[in-house]
Amino acid sequence: PSSEESPKMGRGWSPIPLFPAAVFRRLTTILSIVDRFSKACHLIPLRKLPTAFQTAQLLVKHVFRLHGIPQDILSDRGPQFTSQVWRNFCSALHAKVSLTSGFHPQSNGQTERLNQDLESMLRCYTSTNPSDWSQFLPWVEYAHNSHVSAATGLSPF
Repeated sequence: PSSEESPKMGRGWSPIPLFPAAVFRRLTTILSIVDRFSKACHLIPLRKLPTAFQTAQLLVKHVFRLHGIPQDILSDRGPQFTSQVWRNFCSALHAKVSLTSGFHPQSNGQTERLNQDLESMLRCYTSTNPSDWSQFLPWVEYAHNSHVSAATGLSPF
């Protein structure tokens, strides 16, 4: 595994990769946030791709208040992650901003894999009514976080 996929042993929830994943007819979005240390995730349903400011608010609400501020935040090169607002937010937190290589999703294989599993699980839960996907998202997050990781031999719980 590359150093990108194998974080140094230390505290959990740093670095954290962030990637919006479009799902189901491109009408909705899920912001998936993964702890590369424990493999735990948070899945945040959204109506549309968030702005840099909205992403910052979501991180404070769903991650930082529970796990603290990470030293490094990895994201794709979406406009919300390349904006001055995002850079200022991360700078104020003393969090390093890391961007994946353009058109190279393998540079964050862990989150790409989570998004594939997420889509498969949601399809199973919502086969009869895909528009109800958001009510099952907490259960998908729980299932992922209860699963024993092949990489660590542990579950995040």
